[in-house]
Amino acid sequence: MIKHLTYIALLILVLVGASLQAQQVQQFTQYQFAGLSFNPAFAGADGYYNVTAIHRTQWTGITDAPRTYMMSLDAPGKSGKMGYGGTLFTDVAGPTRRVGFHGTYAYQFQVSSETKVSLGLAFGLTQFSIDGSQITLRETGDRALTNGMQSELKPDAGFGALWYSKKFYLGVSATQILNNKLDLFPGDMDGRMAVHYFATAAYKFDLNEDFQAEPSVLVKFVSPLPVQADFSGRVIYKGTFWLGGSYRTGDAAAAMAGYQILDYLSLGYSMDFATSDIRNYSDGSHEIFVRIRFAGKNNLKAVNTVE
Repeated sequence: MIKHLTYIALLILVLVGASLQAQQVQQFTQYQFAGLSFNPAFAGADGYYNVTAIHRTQWTGITDAPRTYMMSLDAPGKSGKMGYGGTLFTDVAGPTRRVGFHGTYAYQFQVSSETKVSLGLAFGLTQFSIDGSQITLRETGDRALTNGMQSELKPDAGFGALWYSKKFYLGVSATQILNNKLDLFPGDMDGRMAVHYFATAAYKFDLNEDFQAEPSVLVKFVSPLPVQADFSGRVIYKGTFWLGGSYRTGDAAAAMAGYQILDYLSLGYSMDFATSDIRNYSDGSHEIFVRIRFAGKNNLKAVNTVE
């Protein structure tokens, strides 16, 4: 029986997840620009060719706090009825690491003169690992952990649906639907890649010729934890600059800002202020995104854009 509290915490990070709410999938405050991270139906939906990179540093001030990196690419098909994409990601928390790749495919069809529905699938591989050489145990020689690297590579899949237009979107999705078993510590403790469920929605209002307002929400659920929701809003000025805020239930509030420097280049930044007990130990969380995008033939300018 291992008594070292650090080791217990690391087990929780590996088997349950690297966020305060114990999610296994990556979490972003600026989820409006990271749709592929939780719903493959976003692939090609806005008619743009997109390359997006996001870096999140969580709970600064805490040693070995989680760090998340993700790069996604997506593009519409020539017919305007399909979308393709992929994501590369890594979550690092001390000696634990989660790395993966997902390829995505989406099929879009018209449901009215102004709205479409996209159905998406994602398939890929995820590797979970822990470096035992970075952990100091109170009791040496424990069978549950060696001084070497423990790792597992597992297949992964997800699906999603998205109803959208130039002004709004409404989507539902699920990730890690294969629910694969993890055996990093055979004979002592087992875990699974828990199925995560998401629902998201946003609407863009024209306030006047210069300003738009966009409220949005992302609801997340993974059993047996309670439902968690991100409530966000931003005000966009002339389609190039925006300011906003967000509140994540039971976790944090955040401030956000973004700027479209060029027609094809956008930058964004957010800072989380913890509302849970971890605020006594952390200076907050920081997130930066960079997006390069080019208009496709069937550009719809969906609401998850800065424009």
